[in-house]
Amino acid sequence: MKTTTSLFPLLILSLQVTSAIAADTGEAGGTLPAVDMTEWKCKYCAFEEGFSGTVDLGLGYVSTDSYKFGEYTGLTDEGLYLIGDADLRYRGADASYLNVDVSRLGLDSRSLGVEGGKQGKYKLTFEYDELPHYISDSVSTPFLGTGTDTLTLPPTWVGAGSTGGMTDLANSLHSVNLDTKRKRLGLGAAFASGSQWEYAVKVRHEVREGTQRTAGNFFFSTAQLVMPVDTVTDQVDASATYTGKKFQARLAYYGSLFSNENTALNWQNPYFTGGTVDAGQIALAPDNQFHQILASAGYQFTDSTRATADLAFGRMTQNETFLGATVNSGIVVPAQPRSSLEGLVNTLNANLKITSALTQALRLNGSYTYNDHDNRTPQASYYWVSTDIPPVQQRTNLPYSFTQGTLKVSGDYRFTKQTKASLGVDSDTRERTYQEVSKSTENTVWAKANTRVVDNVYLTLKGAHAERDINGYEVLPWVSPAENPLLRKYNMADRVRDTAGLRADFTIGSAISLGFGYDYANDDYSKSLIGLTESKDTTLAADASARLGKSTSLHVYFTNEQIRSHQAGSAGGLTPDWTGENYDSVNTGGIGVKHALIAGKFDIGADYTISNAHGEIKVYDGSANAPFPDLVSRLGSVKLYATYRLKDNLSLKGTYWYEHYRSDDWQLDGVTPSTISNVLAFGEQAPSYYVNVFMLSLRYKF
Repeated sequence: MKTTTSLFPLLILSLQVTSAIAADTGEAGGTLPAVDMTEWKCKYCAFEEGFSGTVDLGLGYVSTDSYKFGEYTGLTDEGLYLIGDADLRYRGADASYLNVDVSRLGLDSRSLGVEGGKQGKYKLTFEYDELPHYISDSVSTPFLGTGTDTLTLPPTWVGAGSTGGMTDLANSLHSVNLDTKRKRLGLGAAFASGSQWEYAVKVRHEVREGTQRTAGNFFFSTAQLVMPVDTVTDQVDASATYTGKKFQARLAYYGSLFSNENTALNWQNPYFTGGTVDAGQIALAPDNQFHQILASAGYQFTDSTRATADLAFGRMTQNETFLGATVNSGIVVPAQPRSSLEGLVNTLNANLKITSALTQALRLNGSYTYNDHDNRTPQASYYWVSTDIPPVQQRTNLPYSFTQGTLKVSGDYRFTKQTKASLGVDSDTRERTYQEVSKSTENTVWAKANTRVVDNVYLTLKGAHAERDINGYEVLPWVSPAENPLLRKYNMADRVRDTAGLRADFTIGSAISLGFGYDYANDDYSKSLIGLTESKDTTLAADASARLGKSTSLHVYFTNEQIRSHQAGSAGGLTPDWTGENYDSVNTGGIGVKHALIAGKFDIGADYTISNAHGEIKVYDGSANAPFPDLVSRLGSVKLYATYRLKDNLSLKGTYWYEHYRSDDWQLDGVTPSTISNVLAFGEQAPSYYVNVFMLSLRYKF
């Protein structure tokens, strides 16, 4: 029946064309009149010229202040805000064009993008973005001068050996918000020479300002501090690209220059020390540069065989003048061997890839990647003071370097139109300097298969087995106090990793689709007596979508992820005497519905999302100590939206958004600035909120 239905329009069209030919040639006695094709039009072939686009303008309202709710969007403050979005297009008959995109004009996460030029000739771009990050609005501190590089205590401050003895602490506390904002400005241009060459250049200027958390120590006492953020990053990317029938090549340069307006953070000591140590200093990120030259090429040997290669040389430098080892005059530090680091790291990245279809069913792939991080920073023995505790010590800097080589070989074979299988082997070798493991090798065997069991059932299976071997684990002689010789850092330890996955997709008729997925991963560190010994991750997912009639659609999804890890430790000697277990479970689900209440006129919809995360930390050491409290976070979100078309080119859009979030974190909850005797804390609390957002806007389309 489907075949007959699909052939019917083709048959009618054939008869019409045959009739037209017959009429024009006089065949069949000329009994059929000629077909008038002057009014025939291809509605998909029209070239859009002139201006077009959409403009959204309206107001939104946020019911409650919350840094967590607006962490990256800017919806942090109670009150009204402007809704302003635009998508503008221009197309000229001479292939000239212009695209303008404006997003979130009334928020701190606003962006503007402009691109224009003449297709096949040149392109000019302009970009501006503001990217906020609202970190915390529950910080309290006695320090004055937050946001600057110098923190001082109030004149009435009373120092003490513990936070409980700081009698002026409660009166000196004031609220501080932690947040940063990135402002990015980018300009770009690309030109085609009219042959096979294209040249492009792009520059970007980024300013990042605000405040973040940090902490400073005096002896065995700590204070949480507000760190200033005031940095500038300038980037440039220039390239020349050649595109031929078989050969393609690109030569490019990338540069990044980072500068920090603040070299250090200075603060007064809030603890009483008898007047010998009254100030501290923390070095902030130093100015640095990175430059890289990249060359890449690709060649099509035959219709079925292609090779690509790229080679990049990079150079990182950092040569800021050293700060003093201490700002306290009571500690005498000898002169350092040099006044700056003279930091230099050379990088080399190379990649070669070949693909070849030997037959219509069989394709082979091979690649080799080489990365070299060569630290040429000169070594020297420097004098240093730890948390302003004499005596002055010496330590030699260790210019860590590494090389990595990865070889991958794989093949794809299509057994039938419905079934395809892939098999591959990967080998990764890493060599390091100044690390516990100088060389490690990891070999992986993996397989993947896709098949259509019947017309409406699709299956995907995948699995991999990997083994990482090390050439011996050494105790580093320069680490003091000495590490336990049984300790194994998980990123350099012997490991066996097994992964598996299954995905099944079903279609029921033309209106319903279902999907199920399962992923499993297990890391076994059986040779590690102290350290991470096992990690397991399982994920179960399901989703469905359905079209309920001509005017209603529905979708639903659910995901459960469980992560477990085990580790062993030693507090009293060489052998393990305690174990720990971490268990995290995350459940996420959602449902959405969209309905055309009046076809072509009035659409409504709703989305509901929920996410629950639960974390447990248990330690077994033979004592009766209570376990850590559970870590909990819960999120629920409801969105109701509607669009009413006032005219063909004018629509009214309304949205109601309700979201609630709750978290329990034993690291924050109940910890006031004076709760811990030797930690002057911020007194932050785990975030929770209930927020309502109302949005009403007009969309004009032209």
